[in-house]
Amino acid sequence: MKKLLLVAALMLPALVARAETEAARIAAASEEVIATATDNAVTDQSINCSDGLGVTRVAEVDTAGGGEYGEQYRPTPLLQDKEVVLTFDDGPHPVHTREILDALAAECTKATFFYVGRMLKNFPEIAKQVQAEGHTVGTHTYSHRNLGATSLGSAEQQIESTFNIADEVLPDGVAPFFRFPYLSDPKRVRDYLAKRNIAVFGIDVDSWDWRVRSPEMVIRNVLTGLDRKGKGIILFHDIQARTAAAMPTLLAELKKRGYKVVHIVPKSKLEAVAAVEPASPTPRKRARQRKTANH
Repeated sequence: MKKLLLVAALMLPALVARAETEAARIAAASEEVIATATDNAVTDQSINCSDGLGVTRVAEVDTAGGGEYGEQYRPTPLLQDKEVVLTFDDGPHPVHTREILDALAAECTKATFFYVGRMLKNFPEIAKQVQAEGHTVGTHTYSHRNLGATSLGSAEQQIESTFNIADEVLPDGVAPFFRFPYLSDPKRVRDYLAKRNIAVFGIDVDSWDWRVRSPEMVIRNVLTGLDRKGKGIILFHDIQARTAAAMPTLLAELKKRGYKVVHIVPKSKLEAVAAVEPASPTPRKRARQRKTANH
């Protein structure tokens, strides 16, 4: 597992950069389509939700004093047996996010998206669409920095600048939900987030979609993890084409196996504070990673 963590720390920045380059290339062609879809996101009445996966319940998360969720933290009551939370990191992406939204809408279910600040700046319309369709939007630093290898000041800048961008982009503001890149979560930064009344979300089940080669492997990884744990917060990345391709089949299989989706929402909104955007990236130091890679 430690080897996988190291591989993730070395590979994922390049994968995110590659996704940004691809997204920029197709953004111009997609802009009109995205804008139209956003305008119509909540008006389409053609979907029949009677047979969909749906949402079993909405869990309102009280972030006063922080809160930490996922297998790497002390157990906090959130999910019951056979309940799952669908989460997506690293976007928004102007094509794959839209495909994932279509799959979620077809099953009348909801997810939480943890977004990178520079991606939010590049593709604000798709982030607005995510929120317009009823999903929760949290954040994932400005440039996917490993916060275990930065000073507290740099970590605060990565966190707060992204909250500010999201708060400006999203009509309903951003949820006080945060996920650490690589799940690298030093106590000094967790303490800072707790003081800011921001909850930290880890994971329970990893799709490993950043390193497998096919949608079928994404599906297999998720179902194997759920079979072993019985419930949990599931991690995907909406910058991955294979994830978008896997989603329709996976959601249908979750329903077939009796899993129920819980939609997490914040009890209160985030209060943004002044923060400038981080400077251009500097060479990274290697840091000890948490139990699970990628993100």
